Amino acid sequence: MSNLKGIISSLAITAVFNTAIALLLNFMVLKEPQLFETFVISQLTGLSICLFVHIGMIISDEKINKWMGGCIALGLITGVIVGGLLSWGFLSVFFGVDLGYYFKHVFLYIAVFGIVFGVPITYFFSSREKLIESEKRIQNEKIKRLTMEKEAAMITLRLLQAQIEPHFLFNTLSNVISLFDIDVAKAKQMLIDVNEYLRVSLARTRQEMVTLSQELDLVRQYLDIFKIRMGKRLSYEINDQTGRHDLIFPPLIVQPLVENAIKYGLEPKIGGGKISINCEIEKEMLNIVISDTGMGLYENANQAGIGINNVSQRLESIYGTKAGLTLTQNYPSGVKAIIKVPL
Repeated sequence: MSNLKGIISSLAITAVFNTAIALLLNFMVLKEPQLFETFVISQLTGLSICLFVHIGMIISDEKINKWMGGCIALGLITGVIVGGLLSWGFLSVFFGVDLGYYFKHVFLYIAVFGIVFGVPITYFFSSREKLIESEKRIQNEKIKRLTMEKEAAMITLRLLQAQIEPHFLFNTLSNVISLFDIDVAKAKQMLIDVNEYLRVSLARTRQEMVTLSQELDLVRQYLDIFKIRMGKRLSYEINDQTGRHDLIFPPLIVQPLVENAIKYGLEPKIGGGKISINCEIEKEMLNIVISDTGMGLYENANQAGIGINNVSQRLESIYGTKAGLTLTQNYPSGVKAIIKVPL
């Protein structure tokens, strides 16, 4: 029953997404707008993807959890195919479109846009399901165990770790769509980078600890995506001077700080700027310094504080008072975030 309610809720949310996508495609992408056909095809494709992705997640939960990525990917592909067949049925009945013409002139676009929009929406729902399941575990642990504070702290850590900001994905994919008519090669590369980032970041959320080099690789992919988006307005450098490729480190600690630096520091600045990440070991402490040349510490401080508080709470949950995050002005402009964790 809970699975059925979850599917119905997700289908309703997906229908809203589909409507927005149909309007976007009709008025901003298609050369010859056809709102009714675009709306119906968007709904058929999007709802099919949502349904089969949910079925994939249910199957992976009942079988082996490590199959989740494969089940979700198979659900996405199946949803695109089924949505495409349903769309052909709609076009055939109402407009007399034959199968040959449909596959030659329509299905390719449905498949491309189904994947382009299906990936972030699938990512949204899979993250949402993880958060819901985590909240359920919190309630169960409160009832079953006397050590509620310890268990609540561990679950809170998982929740914080799973809170990856998805908004940049939708913004980036909007840029991909606009790039298709201008620079197909650049749009393709941007889409490849987004897919790789999704694959890696979803794997990271299921791990309590990774290595520092893995964390920096994820940040590098994130910055490469935004470098395509911002062009010459963004430059970066990552210097790992620790000399230790196996150094254990919590996942998704550096990325939120880099995201803040771009979103609130560099993007609003006309000329953009530079992000520098430097890692070194000093007196049995790992020091990571993320500096930018953006708008400064006091611009958009309230919004940026959400990601900063997230990082601070996670560091405290893992290392206690031995770890810390401090923010200072980066002269002559920008912000400097300094992470210190014990080895």
